[in-house]
Amino acid sequence: MKKLALLSLFVTACSVERGESDWEPQELADLGVDSETSEFALGEGPGAGTMDGTWLQVHEGSTCVLNDEQLTHAWYLVQIEQAGRSLRETRTICRVDLSPVLGLRVLIPEATRDSIEFIDLDRGFVSDLRSGGTYTSSLELALWGVELEDPLSEELPDDGEDPRVVDADDDGNPGVTFAIDASSCLRFAGQRQAIRYSGTFDAPNSISGTSANITDVEAYGSTEVLCGIAPPINSNDAHSKFRMVRIDGLGGAPNLDENEDGQITCDEASVAFLEVIERREADRERCKRD
Repeated sequence: MKKLALLSLFVTACSVERGESDWEPQELADLGVDSETSEFALGEGPGAGTMDGTWLQVHEGSTCVLNDEQLTHAWYLVQIEQAGRSLRETRTICRVDLSPVLGLRVLIPEATRDSIEFIDLDRGFVSDLRSGGTYTSSLELALWGVELEDPLSEELPDDGEDPRVVDADDDGNPGVTFAIDASSCLRFAGQRQAIRYSGTFDAPNSISGTSANITDVEAYGSTEVLCGIAPPINSNDAHSKFRMVRIDGLGGAPNLDENEDGQITCDEASVAFLEVIERREADRERCKRD
């Protein structure tokens, strides 16, 4: 029952009109959130007035690959430290799902996901935590299977023997390994992804918005010809979106710290993964160019 109550809170928060004031306590009760979950209205109580704490972010990123739309759904835990209006953000990626391209779906093994290196380059900022306030993230810069002196601007190595290519997932192959669904084909590659998120508080403890995304990839080999190439990944930012919600119990938010140890894990947050954002299916029409 407690989990259902939390999910109802996430879903209902989506429908709040921008510019509304904080929700009243009785409105929170109407959502089925009992006193064990939160005794404060959204945006009130301990932790209100700062983004310090743990947030769950879901990103639906749109790219065009071989003229087909590929959607990347990624779930993160974001630990935020706020100083003034500046935000230091530490991301942990919990899950990544890719839609098929031309009938082939790339899978990201757990070892590959866990090997991703996030580079801390800058800070995000927030204008106001009330409804209508704006949020801009720090740059999410992630390296997959490569180590670069200039992680943002340096070209990716095009040869798996290059010393900048590392066996990040420790499987004996260069770079990181991607699998192809319904086949035994494995691709070894290096990748860099840079994303900046910009959004608006649509309710206390809830941010919705868009993203700017750049992805570079190089293939370093494969077990079969089928998956041996890494076609260019072109940004399609007009069709990308994200949502970020607070999940640590502060500021009247739901608390997903199931074992109450002060640390929220991906497993604990997974109860809300499919509730935070309304996902859509990939649509080839969105990659048509005039």
